[in-house]
Amino acid sequence: MSLLAPKSAAASARAHPDPGRRAFSQTALWLALAGGGLLPTVAAERTTPADRVGAALDALGNKAGGSPQASPRVRLTLPNLIEDGAVVPVSVSADLPDVREIFILADMNPTPIAAQFRIGPGMAPRISVRVKLAGSGRVYGAVRTGGGLYWTAAAADVTVGGCS
Repeated sequence: MSLLAPKSAAASARAHPDPGRRAFSQTALWLALAGGGLLPTVAAERTTPADRVGAALDALGNKAGGSPQASPRVRLTLPNLIEDGAVVPVSVSADLPDVREIFILADMNPTPIAAQFRIGPGMAPRISVRVKLAGSGRVYGAVRTGGGLYWTAAAADVTVGGCS
């Protein structure tokens, strides 16, 4: 048989098994092992939304070299009543020196950090953006400076959530 000659259908089938059959077999094996209790299970984390935001603030604070601190010098502006959580105008500004980053966090979202902005030298520490909010809860504005992480929070009352 020549190297350039086409393979027969049987030879081709032996060389490349049906991927659907392999996936079905692997899924069936996994289900059998899981159903028999032979696979290790992982307990689901039971964290509250505030715990997730607190953990995110702690992680951001550790990168800044200290624990996060609430500060009246960080200002967060958003509407009192939010009709559509898909497009929520949020503004964060700071009266702090050496601002390097600005974050928007939301405790009701699946991922706590909704937005992150790097602020270059000479730029005003102020951003305005539209974010998605999954529902009512608290929105946080955090600012990382050369000396640490500072934050503030405000309540958000959302009538229709924007995250699915």
